[in-house]
Amino acid sequence: MIVLGIIVGVILLMLLMNGISGTITERNRKKRCKSWKVGDKLILSRGNDYYQELQKNNKSYAKLEGWTLDHLYINCGGGYVSKVSWSVLNANKSDDWRKNYDEAKKVMGCNPNFKGDVNDSNPVGRIYDGKPIDTMNEIECEVYLKKALDDEDYDTDELIKNRMEKFR
Repeated sequence: MIVLGIIVGVILLMLLMNGISGTITERNRKKRCKSWKVGDKLILSRGNDYYQELQKNNKSYAKLEGWTLDHLYINCGGGYVSKVSWSVLNANKSDDWRKNYDEAKKVMGCNPNFKGDVNDSNPVGRIYDGKPIDTMNEIECEVYLKKALDDEDYDTDELIKNRMEKFR
């Protein structure tokens, strides 16, 4: 009888801890997303499929299309919206910059000399195999050119050839 009481007590404690954890997570997410807007630029965590999709589409940020307390709806530039868990989110860059702008405006008493929004352009250019093509040296170009040809990635092949022209 005592063993049964201990087992039931442990199960109830685990359920209570799970409920408390869920409530805290929900409260934190509500607080985090209260000033978000549709179209915000999101920084995704590295190492997931959606981050890889961003790189493949030569994008720096995912676009926020909608959200719930359980999921985010994002566009990674492939022409479709994906329903993802919150774990893929690193930061909402647009929301952060709006807050920075508002804080600076409040302290300065006038408009700061920077914008409160995020530009979606990728200043580095195309990235291949985790390396920006614009920063490759001649040897890297030769190696990645061979890899692009082996992968039959002819668009990247052309970009690397253009980069190699700068060394001649």
